[in-house]
Amino acid sequence: MFEFVWTNGYYLLLLAHNFLYPTHFQKVCLSLCSYNNIHATELERETARNPPPPLPASKLLLVSTPLRSQVSLAPLLFFKPRKEKKAFCFFEGDMKMVMLLWILSVISSATLLSTGSLALSEDGLTLLEIMSTWNDSRNILANWQATDESPCKWTGISCHPHDQRVSSINLPYMELGGIISPSIGKLSRLQRLALHQNSLHGSIPYEITQCTELRAIYLRANYLQGGIPADIGNLSHLTILDLSSNSLKGAIPSAIGRLTRLRHLNLSTNFFSGEIPDFGSLSTFGNNSFIGNSDLCGRQVHKPCRTSLGFPAVLPHAASDEAAVPPKRSSHYIKGLLIGVMSTMAIILLVLLVFLWICLLSKKERAAKKYTEVKKQVDKEASTKLITFHGDLPYPSCEIIEKLESLDEEDVVGSGGFGTVYRMVMNDCGTFAVKRIDRSREGSDQGFERELEILGSIKHINLVNLRGYCRLPMSKLLIYDYLAMGSLDDFLHGILSF
Repeated sequence: MFEFVWTNGYYLLLLAHNFLYPTHFQKVCLSLCSYNNIHATELERETARNPPPPLPASKLLLVSTPLRSQVSLAPLLFFKPRKEKKAFCFFEGDMKMVMLLWILSVISSATLLSTGSLALSEDGLTLLEIMSTWNDSRNILANWQATDESPCKWTGISCHPHDQRVSSINLPYMELGGIISPSIGKLSRLQRLALHQNSLHGSIPYEITQCTELRAIYLRANYLQGGIPADIGNLSHLTILDLSSNSLKGAIPSAIGRLTRLRHLNLSTNFFSGEIPDFGSLSTFGNNSFIGNSDLCGRQVHKPCRTSLGFPAVLPHAASDEAAVPPKRSSHYIKGLLIGVMSTMAIILLVLLVFLWICLLSKKERAAKKYTEVKKQVDKEASTKLITFHGDLPYPSCEIIEKLESLDEEDVVGSGGFGTVYRMVMNDCGTFAVKRIDRSREGSDQGFERELEILGSIKHINLVNLRGYCRLPMSKLLIYDYLAMGSLDDFLHGILSF
């Protein structure tokens, strides 16, 4: 392309020189024609020995001679075989046609350059490689087209504003099948990967550890197999890692402990085995992060690991010499020995009875205390109930209930005839709207719960999703998606006031 533009620029200078100094330009061209006539004889001899192939009849030739077709001032001068041997040049009438041809060539080159500038970015090509390994049964990714200049407007794709590099892949609940392509490692600026609640299988590609800017990985509720990449510790910015509800197996890499920014870890409901490393960030997570892996052991799951210590050493018996027994013992000696033995046994028996009595009393007190605690816990659990719909709340029940119980007046975002609406922020900054309904305003628990289950099963684009509800001793709480654009009341009053 550079050579094409350079050549056309050279001829543009010649044409400009022709229009500015036509007499001088004609002299230059006549000199070139004379140069052609000087070498005509030598070319005729060479052509007689090796005749050139015939030219196609459709070729446009303006100036002709039998041998001078190989020596021309292209694209200004053209030759066609004829009988006359002198070269004749056209400058005036045909110059407009030559100028028109040159303009058309420049327009064509500009079109080619503009077309080349619209080529898809490297991240876009990588996304197309990843999509080629997926089964998009719902045709969600129909707008992922190779003819686009940038993938930033594709479904589920977000980009960095300054360099248009891909920053997020957000495609949950899309019924995508297939595998996660190793090409994902080429997305070096990727920060969020959310492919949860799909039908992906295969292993987690090792190349994902090359996306060193990743901050959140959501791959739960798929059919992924294999283990966690050993170099996952390279993702130093990672704060959320959710691999729950898959078929992953093997040991939990100790490299996860090097993720100092990790705040949310969920490896539950898999087939991991072995000891959980008690190292770094792994030591900060409890049983909820590993529940559902029956072969795991360690401090975090309150299950000690088996250690092979071998057989205990057996101490050799010291052969005691038989004490010499005097052949004759007096009756007084035997009687005193019996009294001493019986007295010793009586004292030992008394001590044992006292010890057993103390143990029984302590055990009874502990049993009574434990019964009281269990009863309190049962009463609390009976009065507290948390129900979620579709598994949409990826948080432990204890965390949700703790957040619900800690709501106060600072979290109020609105109120209505049926209750007050609060904003609930989870530990990972997930936000939900919670509506508190006083028990004095609602009827029976069974009828209320049946109505909520019906509402929870309804999903519509114009309805706010009901994520679940919680029954507390003094009130009932409905959990919705949080919409940050204000309430319907504010919107309606805003329109009326406008």
